[in-house]
Amino acid sequence: MGTWEDKGRWLLLAAGLCATAIELGAFGLADVSNALTYAGRLNGVVFLAGALLEVAAVVALNIRRKSSTAKISGVVVLVGVLVSLLANLVLLILQLDGWSYTHYLWVWALLLPWSLWALWELSPEVWSHIPHAEGIAVGVIITGVLAVANFTYTQIYQPYTSKAMLTNSVEFGKATVTAGGVSVPVRLRTHNTGKVGVYVLGSLYQVSGRSPSFVPTPRKSSDWFQDFGSGQRDFMRYTNVKEKGYELLAQGQFISRSGPVYVLEPGAEVMTEKIVQFPAGADFEVLGATANVTFVRRDRVKIIDNYTTSGRSSWNKKYTCCSEHVAPPWVAKEGVVHTIRFRSGIVHSNALLENTRAPHYVTLWWVLNEPSLESAYGPELKALIGPEGAQKSEPTPTEVRQMKERYGLAHAPSGTVQKAMAELLKPEADGH
Repeated sequence: MGTWEDKGRWLLLAAGLCATAIELGAFGLADVSNALTYAGRLNGVVFLAGALLEVAAVVALNIRRKSSTAKISGVVVLVGVLVSLLANLVLLILQLDGWSYTHYLWVWALLLPWSLWALWELSPEVWSHIPHAEGIAVGVIITGVLAVANFTYTQIYQPYTSKAMLTNSVEFGKATVTAGGVSVPVRLRTHNTGKVGVYVLGSLYQVSGRSPSFVPTPRKSSDWFQDFGSGQRDFMRYTNVKEKGYELLAQGQFISRSGPVYVLEPGAEVMTEKIVQFPAGADFEVLGATANVTFVRRDRVKIIDNYTTSGRSSWNKKYTCCSEHVAPPWVAKEGVVHTIRFRSGIVHSNALLENTRAPHYVTLWWVLNEPSLESAYGPELKALIGPEGAQKSEPTPTEVRQMKERYGLAHAPSGTVQKAMAELLKPEADGH
C-alpha cells in the first residue's frame, strides 16, 4: 500500500472518530442543560462520556499508527468505532421511526457506513493484535444494547406509565334576578390529579338554555327512535327536546394565560367563577353547562413563545395568538362561521428526538359553534401536533393515538351539568 494511500486511510479513520465525538458531544451538552426530564439529563452525561471516549480513540489511533505493537491503543480504537456504529444506528432508526426529514440525517447516514468500513479496515491490523478481540467486541455490543434498552425504558416506558390526568368540574350557583335580567354564577374547577405537569393549551366553557319542551301527548317509541338518530340519548315521554333545542348563552376561556399556555403542576388546581346573564323575560326551563381543557405533558414537549426561545440554536419559532384563521375543512365543518387559532412551535424532550424530527408545531382551534336542534353541544376545541402542513387533513385514529403517546396531547371534558331554572331561582331558605 502506498504512503499517500496509507495516510489517507488513517486520516479517514480519524475524521470519522472526530465527527462522532462532535456528534455525541453536541447531544450531551444539549441534554445536560436542556433535557426536560432527569433521565434525559443523565443520558446527556452518557453522551458526553461517549464523546470523550471518541477523543481518546483518536489519540489511540495516532499511537497505533506509529507503533503497531501498542495493544491497548488498539482496544480503545475498536471500542470507539463500535460506539460510533451503535450510536448512529440508533439515530438512524429514530429518524426512520418518525418519518421525518432533517439535515442531520446525512450525518448518521454517512457515519453508519463509515463505522462498518472502519471495522472491516481495522480487522487485519488491529483485531489480530488485540487479545480476546471477539470478547471485547461482544462486550461493547452488549453494553450498547443495554444502553439502548435504558434509553427506551427512561424515555418511552417510564413517561408512558406516568399518568397525566386533569379533572374538570362545573356547577351552577344560585341565580339572582335584577332589573330586567337574570344572573347565574358558574363555578369551574380544574385539578391536576396526575403525576406529571402539563401545559394547558386551551380551556373552553359553554352555557346553554333550553326552552320549555313539554308536550301534552305522550311520545311513542317511534319518536324515541328518531331522537336516537338525531343524537339524543335521553328519551322522555312528555318532553321533546328536539322541537325547541338549546340557545347558547355564553362561551369562553376560564383558565387565564400568562403567555402562550398555562402551566399546571401535579396537585395544583385552578378555580374560576363566571357570571352568565340573560333577559328576565327569556323563557328557559333548564340551563346546561360543560367545560373542556386541552393539554400536553411538560415532560414531552416545551412550548415556545415570543419571549422565550429554545436553548438549542436550531429552534426559534414564535407563538401566534388569537388571529381569525380560515380553518381546514375537518375543523370548520359545514355551518361553522368562525374559528380562532392558537399556534406555537415546540421543542422535543431531548436532543435525540429533536434532531431526528422536522420542526413540529402545536395548533389549537376554538370553534365558535352554535348548539343545533339535535344537540346541546356547540363550541369545541380541536388540537394536533405535527410538522408544517399537518393540520390540512384530519388526523387518523392512529395519528391521534400517536400524539397522545408521544406528547400527551389530550382533552379533559367535565361532562354536562343541567339545572332547572326553578331550582336555581329558589331562595336559599327554601332549600332547608
